[in-house]
Amino acid sequence: MSCNEHPRQKPPVDAPITTSAEDDLGRAPVAHDFADSIRELDASQGLVVGILGPWGHGKSSFINLMREQFETEPALTVVDFNPWMFSGSNQLVNFFFTEIGAELNVRSKSRFGKTADWLAQYAGILKPVSQFIPLPGAAFAGEAAAAALSGLADTTNADRSAKKVREEITKELIALAQPIVVVIDDIDRLTTIEIREIFKLVRLTASFPNIIYVLAFDRDRVEQALTEDGVPGRAYLEKIVQLSFDVPQAPEKLLRSQVFEELDRIIAPVANVTLDESRWSDVYWEVIDPLFSNMRDVTRYAISARSTIKSLGQEIDLIDLLAMEALRVFRPELIQQLSKLRAQLTNTREIMGRKDEKAQKAISVLLEEFPDDGELIRALFSRVFPAAVQYIENSHYGSSWLGTWRTAHRMAHIDFISLYFDRVAPDELVAFRSSERAFELLSNGAALKEYLTGLDREQLETVLEGLTSYEAKFTTDMIVPASITLLNLIDTIPEKKQRGFFDIGRPDITVGRVVLRLLRRVEDEAEREALVAQILEGIETYSSQLNFIHSMGYREGTGHKLVSEGFAALMYTEFVARLRRTPPAEPSREWDAWRLYDTLKTETGETPLTPSDDPVLLRAVLHSLKSTARSQSMDSRQVRSEDRLAWELLIRVFGSEAALEEAVGKVRKALGDDETLQLADKYLAGWRPETF
Repeated sequence: MSCNEHPRQKPPVDAPITTSAEDDLGRAPVAHDFADSIRELDASQGLVVGILGPWGHGKSSFINLMREQFETEPALTVVDFNPWMFSGSNQLVNFFFTEIGAELNVRSKSRFGKTADWLAQYAGILKPVSQFIPLPGAAFAGEAAAAALSGLADTTNADRSAKKVREEITKELIALAQPIVVVIDDIDRLTTIEIREIFKLVRLTASFPNIIYVLAFDRDRVEQALTEDGVPGRAYLEKIVQLSFDVPQAPEKLLRSQVFEELDRIIAPVANVTLDESRWSDVYWEVIDPLFSNMRDVTRYAISARSTIKSLGQEIDLIDLLAMEALRVFRPELIQQLSKLRAQLTNTREIMGRKDEKAQKAISVLLEEFPDDGELIRALFSRVFPAAVQYIENSHYGSSWLGTWRTAHRMAHIDFISLYFDRVAPDELVAFRSSERAFELLSNGAALKEYLTGLDREQLETVLEGLTSYEAKFTTDMIVPASITLLNLIDTIPEKKQRGFFDIGRPDITVGRVVLRLLRRVEDEAEREALVAQILEGIETYSSQLNFIHSMGYREGTGHKLVSEGFAALMYTEFVARLRRTPPAEPSREWDAWRLYDTLKTETGETPLTPSDDPVLLRAVLHSLKSTARSQSMDSRQVRSEDRLAWELLIRVFGSEAALEEAVGKVRKALGDDETLQLADKYLAGWRPETF
């Protein structure tokens, strides 16, 4: 499928073609030949021609191509009768003759004026007779119709009986140099009763000279409608339709070319279209193609999918969109059920994890509910929702795939299938969109900082979490600017207000994950050390510097050993010397202030803090040791929380509880009260938290 050239930009329309110029299926020569064969037949006693084919096979288009041949000299007059515009036998009869008469008047009053007038009179006379026209297959149909007409001769208010009017019409029609073609299309779209009425009318009037009826319908549908009292509709059709033509199904090659042309056209509004060609081939042949049976299906799909592709084509993987839209158009009941199974379609399972029995049952029910689409559903799982393969095969996809699907905007991720069904992005997807934008700016530190600081601060941690999904796309030119920018933002990122019981994330941990993945893109240790040195030089707070040094080195529990032991030791030694020499320039930004002075305590053995130090720094130390403990009862879902201070660690850096109490008082006096100082008062009064 081409995604670069779109020769026809007008939207598709579910309408038949009107000229040979639009004949992409090559049917014009066949239609012209068939029209010629009709011209050669004797129409002196009337003629009924059937153009047969299932719905969507192009019957209307075929008739329009026949018109071209009818229009060649000597041209035949073609009149269209729309059966959808009548209701009941009387209206049908009246409208049929009135409409044909009016159309003939329009075509040529001088040629058809008298015929039109007689037809109008005939319509008025014949209204009541339709109720006497037998249903298909009834005995003595011809005699009953003749008797009905004969009986009307004495009841008409006009000077002429129905028989006389018919004779006049016959005389006018015989005098025509060329027959009139009356086209009645879309018969198979009518109700059963309406189909019967149409064929009753044709039976009644089929013997008019120089009238050629061209009827378009699905044989099976009409035969079913005409069957009654054990008399097959086919037998009735054979008495009326003297010549028929079965419109051939479009050759598969031509049909496919039309499919791809329409697909090219509907994705034209989506900018920068790219498709995974190997994946597209599988999805098309296994999911989309089986749903097409004719050109009308193709056009219907193009019309229905166009608005969705236009609105979501930039947001959701285009291949997934095309597949799901095909299901929405041709299997609406199935798509409704899939909407209810979003979690089952997207939940992953680790290799040692237990299969979700409830989800397994839901998928089994789905397959039972749509037995004819079993192969289609399995292909959909395999190609669009791979996590769901676990329910139909001995296979699984782990959680590591979620990042891959998310960055690719695949519906295999819950955020994107929800966007498709709801048309409203969930909060997680809104944040992920911000992550995408941040990823695009990773190589430009200033632009990245400007963008991130412009976001809602409460969403920053979630946005940064989303960056880890792009690990495979990280490049070396991103490492230094992105790492410096993110490490300098840690103090501005608030912790999430609501975390689950097992959610232990923190802004520094979230940033650390991204920085670690960036540096792992470099395999050479010496090259990594050079980059680490550049990053360290650009970090503005001591807290982020120490955190970064520990992460790069060999510290138990935190070090990832991305530099040599000697380089790690040198960074640490230089840091301690720098901290002893120069206090923090902006102590309010020191998000891990306690750890800085605990490091000095460990390295020097001296008490690093006194109540006389900067109150802003003292407050930062107190705040850095405040935490929230969470607990949950075995029989309850409620998560309880309680604020705490690491009291013993505070005493360690201040030297004594008395010094700590003095520091608390100084901070309150200089900077005002806050929750952390009030919590410190509780500890000073002897309160200690219970052990959960």
